[in-house]
Amino acid sequence: MEAISVYLTAAASAFGSRILPTEKVDEAYGMPIGKLRTRAGILSVAYAAEEESEESLAADACKQALETAGESAQNLDGVIAASETHHAYPSLAAALHARLKLSEWRMALDAGNGCLALLQVLFVAQALVLSGRAEKILVATADVHSRTLGPGRSAGEFGGLFGDGASAFLVSSKAPEQGRFAYRMGDFFFGCASQYAEAIAVCEAGGGELDVQFDGEGLSRAAVNRMEQVLSEVERRSGLSREKVSAFATHQPNPRLVKLLAKQLDVPVSTFPPICETKGNLGPSMCGAALHAAFAKAAGQSPGDRGAVFLASLAPGLLFGGGWLLPVG
Repeated sequence: MEAISVYLTAAASAFGSRILPTEKVDEAYGMPIGKLRTRAGILSVAYAAEEESEESLAADACKQALETAGESAQNLDGVIAASETHHAYPSLAAALHARLKLSEWRMALDAGNGCLALLQVLFVAQALVLSGRAEKILVATADVHSRTLGPGRSAGEFGGLFGDGASAFLVSSKAPEQGRFAYRMGDFFFGCASQYAEAIAVCEAGGGELDVQFDGEGLSRAAVNRMEQVLSEVERRSGLSREKVSAFATHQPNPRLVKLLAKQLDVPVSTFPPICETKGNLGPSMCGAALHAAFAKAAGQSPGDRGAVFLASLAPGLLFGGGWLLPVG
């Protein structure tokens, strides 16, 4: 019996339209000017404008992905969405279902946890296609951290790292048409290293403030070491050498840690699309924005120059996961 394949046939990302230099962010949070630039390596942060929201950013990314694929929303079997800042009802998936004008019998599903959410929703979409329950699913992530973690709600050492953005991907049971580029989805795996759970925790403290437990140095060490382990496991499970990987679409807490991870893996830092440096930490959409950048670069290359993409991310808990994609077309 022939194995069933699942394809990622389109990608897109969207960012808050207000791009602020981190010196302005330092000032807003009452930190020494230049702290985010020198300590974290972040040069600017993307913030949502007043009229922008998780819904609008995600809808923009979804429409871009559909346009890239030459696909109509009416042909979708549903939308799966993830967000760590959209806490309103209707849910983000329901809001996107309405904005895209999907048929009422098409699914709207919210899934995912923290910065690991993109990998989780891709895994859910892949499982639905493999089970025969769907043929085409739109996957989306979106977060507006500037309102949830803004000045007065969290300390700048934490909240100042985050930007606003969204990503979207079309997952399909059908291979791309002749001449069109896409990725074939490999396997995904997940785990939880609970011994690091106390490194980061966020909850409501009342009065509009957040209670943030954030061990920056401890979390940084744990994150880099765990990401290196996850990517090594991706290499083992896929049978693909990291030296031949075109891009690492991973979570990017900050550019300093990305450089450290690249050094530990002994791969060029250029294989990590530099999203965080100019947009800030985008939470669930960080992997998505990095994957979209990798997709766009590979689409312009000749087939012989395209390589695999390794995926890896983390979330509070410490949840972790990884996977891989192979170019086709």
